[in-house]
Amino acid sequence: DGVPPPIKPVITSVTASWGTSLDGTEINSDGIVTVVTSGAEDGQTLIVTLNGVAYNGSVANGFTVVTIAAADLQGLDDGSSYTMAANVSDAAGNAATEFNGIPFMVDTTAPSITSVTVSWGTSLNGTDINSDGTVTVVTSDAENGQTVTVTLNGKSYNGTVAGDSTEMTVGASDLQGLTDGISYTL
Repeated sequence: DGVPPPIKPVITSVTASWGTSLDGTEINSDGIVTVVTSGAEDGQTLIVTLNGVAYNGSVANGFTVVTIAAADLQGLDDGSSYTMAANVSDAAGNAATEFNGIPFMVDTTAPSITSVTVSWGTSLNGTDINSDGTVTVVTSDAENGQTVTVTLNGKSYNGTVAGDSTEMTVGASDLQGLTDGISYTL
């Protein structure tokens, strides 16, 4: 009676070097998980759990860096979502509330362009150059929000993927700047 409950350590943040998406390049290198704590003394073992495997680190100055081997990251399934957890106890054995919920997606499949079509078809005529034209790019495995860039006559046009496609407008003045009788590639 009257004895205050023990003060438990706290995990204040967990950050993975790959962020919210583990890509085809990052999966081939060791990953670094940084965990910031308070109330856990230096030398206390902190455990990060990913896909049923525990990775240990030692608290020093309020944080811990844990390495996850590239071989372990490569064992994760492309297209799957995973969640990391972290836990630590203080020297008296008081456990922090488990920090559970560092989600990330494994995305090692490179996006590709399925097709590119232009509103003017295979040839640009005198009528077409007096109006803005449209370039439609259909993608595969490109996430919504990714940028697609096409170049015509040295000028770049950007679009944002939504539902595996994007459209870009090529202004009439840019179309009028093309040389008659010359073939152009997007």
